[in-house]
Amino acid sequence: FGSSWFEISGPVCEPCLRAMASLARSLPRSLALSKTRCFAATTRFADPWFRQYDKATDGFVDSMGFMSRLPLRLESTNVFLYGTVDAEKMWKEFDDEDFVPILVGGKAVVNLWFNNFIDTDCGGEYLETWYNTFVTAKGEPQLELPMESPFSMLIQDPRMLIYLQRVICGDTAGNPGAAMKAICGGRSVFGFPKHPVPASVRYEYAAEGKAMEFDGKHLDNEAVKLRVRLPEADEGALSIPMDVKSGPDVCIGSPRLGGTHKGDNGSHQVRYGQAFKCTQHIKPWDPSTDSIEFGSDGHYALPIKRWGFEPVLKAHTTDMKIAAFKPINWISGSQAEAIVAEHEAKLAKGVKAGAL
Repeated sequence: FGSSWFEISGPVCEPCLRAMASLARSLPRSLALSKTRCFAATTRFADPWFRQYDKATDGFVDSMGFMSRLPLRLESTNVFLYGTVDAEKMWKEFDDEDFVPILVGGKAVVNLWFNNFIDTDCGGEYLETWYNTFVTAKGEPQLELPMESPFSMLIQDPRMLIYLQRVICGDTAGNPGAAMKAICGGRSVFGFPKHPVPASVRYEYAAEGKAMEFDGKHLDNEAVKLRVRLPEADEGALSIPMDVKSGPDVCIGSPRLGGTHKGDNGSHQVRYGQAFKCTQHIKPWDPSTDSIEFGSDGHYALPIKRWGFEPVLKAHTTDMKIAAFKPINWISGSQAEAIVAEHEAKLAKGVKAGAL
């Protein structure tokens, strides 16, 4: 082996340093060893983009005893769909929220993710699909945008928030148990509406890598079946390099109160930020090569069927890198003390605690 085997850097644990020092004494002088981190630490999240997130800021131990570190890192290949739904039909199911949907051409936009996670901090590799819509704060004028082309689905407005609605997760054949870790950790930390029962999921590339097939079955019912020609398989795809870090509260992890009173199967609503880097290949949906079917699964399939989802745009990436940050709902002790002082002042003036 050559000297490139040792091209790693950073803090090192003392047992590894002693072992490497012993190894160095047995090597030719031309193979100089610097102080390095454990070899295993370099085998995951190897892309240089992840170096800014090497140090954990926090961790959460869930009810299964598994620790999800924050920022939560994920690597994946993905297919994304953007489409329209009847905004009134959709939002009457979320009318107790402090948000309203963004309209494009008079309809709400729903974004579906089909995720082939190669590695994550929440159980390693697993498979998943979710969908979300885009909203703004209630009380502001509702954002209404024209539908000028299929690319109008890509909303670019600083007021936009991402509102997660449904998620199902499944194990890969080689990593059983990961989906349950992702479910429990995602619900506990971010309140995600990941149904507590794992799904059976298949994500496979077909047609010599020019197409993707996705099948999701949940609670013995069909959830979703996707067959899509990858945008970059033919000429005409728009390829966009992306390196984005959102504001700290742009992502809404779940419907209000997790939507547990409505069967949404979330946990609790928190706000958080995320960063990601990838190159997305994008093209309009083509009914001659693309198809999507929703089954009878009550959690994932029936809501989006009720809303009348119509696909408009598709995208694919092979190099998605994500970091999800600690929800902003957790505050420091000093911040908490300041708020308690405000509460005490109001109570002293006769304000009832229930009105705070």
